[in-house]
Amino acid sequence: MTVTPITSPVEATLRILINSVPFLMGAAVVRQPPGSEGVVSSVGRMPWLHDRRLTTLQLPDDTLPSNRAVALDWPVPFQAEWVGAPPRLLISRLVFQGRTVGVLLGTLVTREPISQQAREALDLSGELIASAVAGMSAFAMSAPPAPPVTEQTLPAREPVAQGAATTTGAASAAAEAVSLPDPPSAPPLPHQRGAIASELVIDEVRRSLAQMSDARSLGRVLRDAMSVITDASAFSIALFHLTRPEVAYRYKVVGPDRDSAELGKQHVDDGPACYAARHDRRWHVFGREIAVRDELDVRIREVIVVQLPLSTGGDVFGIVTVQTFRPEGYTDQELRLVATVVEAGSPHFAQARASGKFQPSGPAAPGETAPTVMAPPRTVAPAMPAGRGAEDVLKGLLRRCTSAGFETAFLMGVDPGAGALRGELISDGEAARELDYALGISSGKFAVPLDDRYNAIARAVREARIVPAPTAYEITRPATDFEGARTIERLAKGGRSVTLPLIVSGQAAGALVIGPMRDEPSFFAIEAVRGYVEDAVKELATVWQPAS
Repeated sequence: MTVTPITSPVEATLRILINSVPFLMGAAVVRQPPGSEGVVSSVGRMPWLHDRRLTTLQLPDDTLPSNRAVALDWPVPFQAEWVGAPPRLLISRLVFQGRTVGVLLGTLVTREPISQQAREALDLSGELIASAVAGMSAFAMSAPPAPPVTEQTLPAREPVAQGAATTTGAASAAAEAVSLPDPPSAPPLPHQRGAIASELVIDEVRRSLAQMSDARSLGRVLRDAMSVITDASAFSIALFHLTRPEVAYRYKVVGPDRDSAELGKQHVDDGPACYAARHDRRWHVFGREIAVRDELDVRIREVIVVQLPLSTGGDVFGIVTVQTFRPEGYTDQELRLVATVVEAGSPHFAQARASGKFQPSGPAAPGETAPTVMAPPRTVAPAMPAGRGAEDVLKGLLRRCTSAGFETAFLMGVDPGAGALRGELISDGEAARELDYALGISSGKFAVPLDDRYNAIARAVREARIVPAPTAYEITRPATDFEGARTIERLAKGGRSVTLPLIVSGQAAGALVIGPMRDEPSFFAIEAVRGYVEDAVKELATVWQPAS
């Protein structure tokens, strides 16, 4: 007898899509938020699955319209052999009941515009695939209740070397035998054993958190829980300052091996401006590469990072970061468990942050890096008006530029950890809103490397001088390609711009970009804006200078 496996609803809908749209050679669905089981299903020829940027892609809700496909000239990965003209990437954000559940990727082997009939088939298939993905996720999250057992010994999992000498708290609870006084029955299934272990870990974490009052002790509880839930090579917790947009305390633990130690030295953005802190999601998963030096040799290793926000009442006050060298990353069950543990610890971390109790008086455990604790809050010089901070100064600078006739202007701030300029604020106005929607300036997604030789903004900051640019491509590269910059010029009704650096107390703090605009500004207009910048720089120096 031949047993034919049942085709999943997602795969069946993908096959219908390929048969309905001409020149579509393959299609795949990537789950959102992405984890190790990111690719839900794949049909046909899909070279894009070799590109980790796409398989770990996490699209914000304002990136693409829901269930509407867009064709892009995305480069084919070098791992995929392709003969003839390179295909176009078909991408669509799959939305079900207002929630992004996946990303549809397709291989389109034509340069012709998508016909109206193919467009309708894509839109309908997008809605059907989104419904199927949401149904699969709901089925995976629902687990049947565990049957009664007489005695169950949880499988002791090898704890990841996190630098700690012993594994306490949640780790020890997961390895103990559990006796349930119920009638004898068959042993539980594997997924039921996982559910029992998960409940035990969560309960033990809650009990341990209730006994701690400082941030370091709370961090140790979460560290022990992570050693049971997943394989982590580095673990850290960042708590934000009460009044300033910066990290006030950071707890970090790495493994004893050389690669994990090197991973702990590599900076990961976990401040108030990072993606996980700015977006309302349970977790943010992404991949990155680090260089590991081994005597005279340098190796490149890929790291999978998950960041989870610490929040109370919708206010994000910290970030938990877990990194692993495991190629497959994190499973959906691991991500849900990690998120549950972080949510259980959020109220306790909020209380420790509010009281300023970051660490106990005792010494740190072996393998823990020295936590970074910020100095007490500094008082502002009395010359500064009360309640006026750096953000107010920068917003005032944009308002003065608008009053001078420059309707579109935006501010970039220096991110020293990433070695880049990152978008901060943008002026009011219809054209400015369209520019912000296209680039993601106010959300911090638009970034420019400081060492980019051809970007006008980076050049102005490095050389501390005013730099004009005739096209939008010179201020948006490498974040956009030439065609994308042309689109931005159409949205902003022009491509000319002028960049003025913000140098505060001799240090580069950011840049003011006037434009894009249609006409080149006059010399007197630029001189007026330079005066506005000088006034703002003097005020920022007063804001950031501690009182004597």
